Amino acid sequence: MEISEIVEFFKGEEIILPKKIEIILSLQKEFGIINQSYENILRKIKEKNEQAKKMQDFIYNKIKEYLLECKSCPLCFADCHTQKVAGEGNFASPIVLIGEGPGEEEDKLGRPFVGRAGQLLNALLNKFNIDRSRIYITNVVKCRPPKNRTPYVNEVKACSNILNLELEFISPKVIITLGSTPLKFFRPDKSITQSRGIWIKEKDIWIMPTYHPAYVLRQRGEKLEITKKEIYTDFKNALLKLKELLK
Repeated sequence: MEISEIVEFFKGEEIILPKKIEIILSLQKEFGIINQSYENILRKIKEKNEQAKKMQDFIYNKIKEYLLECKSCPLCFADCHTQKVAGEGNFASPIVLIGEGPGEEEDKLGRPFVGRAGQLLNALLNKFNIDRSRIYITNVVKCRPPKNRTPYVNEVKACSNILNLELEFISPKVIITLGSTPLKFFRPDKSITQSRGIWIKEKDIWIMPTYHPAYVLRQRGEKLEITKKEIYTDFKNALLKLKELLK
């Protein structure tokens, strides 16, 4: 069924459309895309041309609008919270990195992974000659939890709408989850110590769970060297899988 047919079907009724349908309808109006299926529009967004880039920017800004309007959980009212931290990077990236939530520096600057953990992440990406602006980096929750604690289940659930929208429209081939919280977003019954380095298949997406860079920073001595090697191996395997999928 075409998007226009869905709207016509519900004409005259008060309905709440899913956010992804709202975005697609806005996109159709903005770019004059008519008589196109949802799947065809998603394919158009992924094309490598100027029009597709404009559509990606349009969708990203719409998602950011929803984020800025969100008051679905107590985190946005916490004293430690000054602004919501949206994901950033290439909205057409075939790989997405997902962390837990913003820390103090991220909350100050409004960008993900800009503190000490972000510096370590940048160093790791540099080892693979990856410019972070060419990939997409986001967090499960977009508001800083008090004292950088682990987000509660209800907070993750409330913020999941935004992350799901990001993944819906980016449609990555590979995801690297950084730490326990993003792993549990996909597999609530799994622990990072059990699952680190082991592939998870979610529909058509390959997910590589690994440690959060902040965890690496907390290690010392021999444990630090082992952890650094493990996270390096996980990134290497994720990038090899991506290369294989892009052939």
